[in-house]
Formats: sequence, C-alpha cells, structure tokens
Amino acid sequence: HRPELLILDEPTTGVDAVSRKEFWELLNKMKQSGITILVSTPYMDEASLCDRVALMQNGKLLAVDTPQSITESYKGQLYGIKTNKPHSLVNDLEQAPEASQVYRFGDRVHVTLKDQNEAGFIKTISQALEAKGHSAIQINRQKPVIEDCFLALMDKSRTG
Repeated sequence: HRPELLILDEPTTGVDAVSRKEFWELLNKMKQSGITILVSTPYMDEASLCDRVALMQNGKLLAVDTPQSITESYKGQLYGIKTNKPHSLVNDLEQAPEASQVYRFGDRVHVTLKDQNEAGFIKTISQALEAKGHSAIQINRQKPVIEDCFLALMDKSRTG
C-alpha cells in the first residue's frame, strides 16, 4: 500500500523519545518518496520538523507558514532567565513592569520585553530579583522556537 496522502492525528502521543525519533525518520523517508503527510501534534519540536505549520487554538487559526518564517516573525526580545529560586521566579518576573510575557520553558523562564531597552532590562531585572532573594541569576537572550511563537500568538489573540 502506497497512499498519496497520509493523515496522522497525534501519532506520537505517549511514545518514548527514541521511538518518536525513529517515527519521524520514517515519516521523512515517506515524504522523500513523494507521499504528502498531514500531522496534528501537540509537540512543538515535532511541528518544527514539518515543511509548513498551522498553529491553532480553540479552532482558530493563529498562523500558517514555514517553521523558519514563524520563528523569524517573533516580535520583541526574548530572554531565558534562571535563578536559585525557580519556584518563585515566574511570579516575581510577572511583577516586573518591563516584562510583557512570562512563562516556564524547560529549566528557565522565558520573558519578552515590552520595550527594546536590553541593557536597562538586564540591570533592572537583576536588581529586582536580588531584592526578592534570588541569586545565581542567569539572563540570556534566546532565539525563539515555535513554542515561543505559539504562546505569543495565543496571548495576542486573547488580548486583541
């Protein structure tokens, strides 16, 4: 059997990491043989493996483009922040007037600035976090990935 179109609905949900990798390698081989593949997935790292991505929330289309174009369209400066107090970090950063969007991302918290004053932000946020008992503060500029873009688009669709 060799279909022209293969439609898969969350095919790797609940699958271990090694099997997920092997599955996507198989899909890539199928794509190279000329099969068109349509995949729905909650995993943003999988979405970045596709030729085109449609980001949706609650039945509403937020964006359709290549993964690269979606990440290049990210508005603002994105930072990854890590401290010795990861449990209170999100709440403390949400109180910073310079931050427009704050969310956990792996072992860091991602923050998008309201304005573009990078030097002022790093100094101000470091001082504010130190005042709240944080130490070992790491603030690094981050290159957005599809998940960052999806969260920004969701936030934009909620606020208008």
